[in-house]
Amino acid sequence: MSTEKLDLRVKINKETQELLDAWCEHSSLTKGQVITDLIWGNIPSRLTCAQVFLTKYHNNIIHSTPNKEEVKTKKKGMSCIPNDFSPDKSIAEDAGIDYDGALEAFIDWAKAGGKKKKDWSCTFRIACKSWLKQTYPHLRRITSSQTTKGLRFD
Repeated sequence: MSTEKLDLRVKINKETQELLDAWCEHSSLTKGQVITDLIWGNIPSRLTCAQVFLTKYHNNIIHSTPNKEEVKTKKKGMSCIPNDFSPDKSIAEDAGIDYDGALEAFIDWAKAGGKKKKDWSCTFRIACKSWLKQTYPHLRRITSSQTTKGLRFD
């Protein structure tokens, strides 16, 4: 066992601090000695269990490379955009933008950012109604009333 001393800082609550101070005064030991005694009194049996766990963890997890597609996200049900993503064309049409252009911009946005969503069709609908229109104004469909600007050509 090494005799080199290392600095270790531990945060404890006020009540624990008062108990530690009282015990040190009563036993004439330093705080470091008391804590060391507590650690060595309780931990050896726990270390045996931890060593078995860490060995299994080290051998099974660290040395094996997980398949990225098998790794689940922290939030259940969320996934990257599917390669065959093709929402209903009426979503873009209802928002008044070009479907093909909107879909291409949306897929690029999702893949470039590594986005993960639960409902990609809903996300596409929201994007069509909001940021796709603003970010890509050339995607807006021009209606006949917009081209004539209310003028009558009789």
